[in-house]
Amino acid sequence: MQFHDYVSGMRIPTLMLGIAPVLIGVSAACRVIGMRGADGLPACGILTASSACDAGTGRIITLGLLCLLVALFLQIAVNFANDYSDGVRGTDAHRTAAVRQYTVESDFQFLENGATAEEERQARELNGPTRLVASGVTPRAVLMAAIVNAVLACVCGLAVIVITGYWWLVFVGALCVAAAWFYVGGSHPYGYFGFGELAAFVFFGPVAALGTQFVLCGQVNGNGVYGAVVIGAVSAAVMAVNNLRDVNTDRESGKRTLAVRIGARAFTVCLCVLIALVMLAMVIPWSVMWIHMDSDLPNLSVLGGYCAVLGEIALILLTVVVEFNVAKREYRSAMRNLSWIALAVALVFVGLTMSI
Repeated sequence: MQFHDYVSGMRIPTLMLGIAPVLIGVSAACRVIGMRGADGLPACGILTASSACDAGTGRIITLGLLCLLVALFLQIAVNFANDYSDGVRGTDAHRTAAVRQYTVESDFQFLENGATAEEERQARELNGPTRLVASGVTPRAVLMAAIVNAVLACVCGLAVIVITGYWWLVFVGALCVAAAWFYVGGSHPYGYFGFGELAAFVFFGPVAALGTQFVLCGQVNGNGVYGAVVIGAVSAAVMAVNNLRDVNTDRESGKRTLAVRIGARAFTVCLCVLIALVMLAMVIPWSVMWIHMDSDLPNLSVLGGYCAVLGEIALILLTVVVEFNVAKREYRSAMRNLSWIALAVALVFVGLTMSI
């Protein structure tokens, strides 16, 4: 596998989905730690560790970086594992060289070369990242890339466990690795039965965000749960766009995703509603915060307020663009912009947490 193949297989835009929940978890944990410092007592949480957590700055930074590396390496491992399993199953066989070379910018040339409008529409719909196995990279090389990144994620996870002493996190890590592999791997991959969106919500929402918060401060609270649910919904939306793009070919290859099960039209409506709800979930608390914001607040709170404003503006604009992308079946652009929405959500959440 050449370097450009490795970079392509990483799916760099999707890495934002690993970064955003960690930022949310760190922000929620810092809020809890700040409350402890102000009151001199542990903050009340939904789930609290039995042992006190040493919340030194160096410890927070170290654990935060390790959690980020776990999320990134696991995301990359998922991308390579997905590529490998779909490739060896033949699910990506429909991605011919002509489709892989097609880009949105080549519409006119594509039609000028004799393609019909329907063929152009289908090519636009299938326009996605190059699939390594389907494009000729040996399956063994792709599988090794997935294994290496999974091992790196496990090493970073073990470092977190050693530092915190939460040995039960080994089972959470094992569950994450299993979920990454059995999404499209194994004899009965759950991604082929319509559970892809649910898995994306769980593992890139509550598991990533709340896991980070618990590691840093020893507890989970309502603030963290709120952010975890919202960012999990964004991850589910990304998975939904991916499955909507491939709905026709997935149906032909026997991949029964949720989009295949309920139909493209109904699934598109559900997707647009989900994206709109993500925006509203951030607009409502932001609006309340902005109304009650006082110029006498500490500088850090004011800074957080303006960060939330910037994130909210970006979130609203990106939501409109993504809705337009989905309506126009520009799925590759929709997935890219949804990745930016994940960071916008994280920015709004961090800003709100600083301002409260």
